[in-house]
Amino acid sequence: SGRDVLVAQDLCKRYGDLEVFRDVSLTVQRGQKVALVGINGSGKSTLSRLLSGAEEPSSGTVSYGPNVKLTFFSQESAENLVYTGTVWEEISAVPSRCNDQERRNLLGAFLFSGDDIYKPVSVLSGGEKSRLALLKILLQDSNCLVLDEPTNHLDLKTKAIFQEALLAYHGTVILVSHDRFFLDALVDRIFEIRDGRCIPYHGNYSYFIEKRREEQMQGGMVDVERGEAKR
Repeated sequence: SGRDVLVAQDLCKRYGDLEVFRDVSLTVQRGQKVALVGINGSGKSTLSRLLSGAEEPSSGTVSYGPNVKLTFFSQESAENLVYTGTVWEEISAVPSRCNDQERRNLLGAFLFSGDDIYKPVSVLSGGEKSRLALLKILLQDSNCLVLDEPTNHLDLKTKAIFQEALLAYHGTVILVSHDRFFLDALVDRIFEIRDGRCIPYHGNYSYFIEKRREEQMQGGMVDVERGEAKR
């Protein structure tokens, strides 16, 4: 992809009379792994949907650089999967350079082995659906991933597998998550959504938390990890 993978300018999102955020601008460059963070209800997931093109902003623009191939993971599994087929049919339908044996090997790595691959998608648990959707993303020929809470419902083993896959991924990653350990190993830039604004921090999640604590010492702020007001 081009150097600037994604450029958002003056984004505003409203639902009726509710304004989620306003004047949000950010640029994500090739190969960066960034996180969107904030307290519950701040608009992180909404922003991820705007950046992915899954939803339109009320005003402002999102533009993509040349040759960007973007894939979006939604918190809503119905947006990631087709429920009418089996696990194997879902994976077989993904355009990929992987052959059938390689797809089976990857299914095994994501804890789908033996007859599990013939289960209907509709009967899978929440964790199984998340694993299957993440595997679909990794199979696709993309160079930019927008992931909204991808570690929800994942057990520790699968989370570690997915983290290793993202660390080896050479493309660009935009990630919404509350998982400090998961973020610390991956991201090198944070965008905090706070009071309807977007505030950048250069560093990993631990660096961001430390900077926010310094700010909290100077007045009443919000504890991002707990989502509580501090006085």
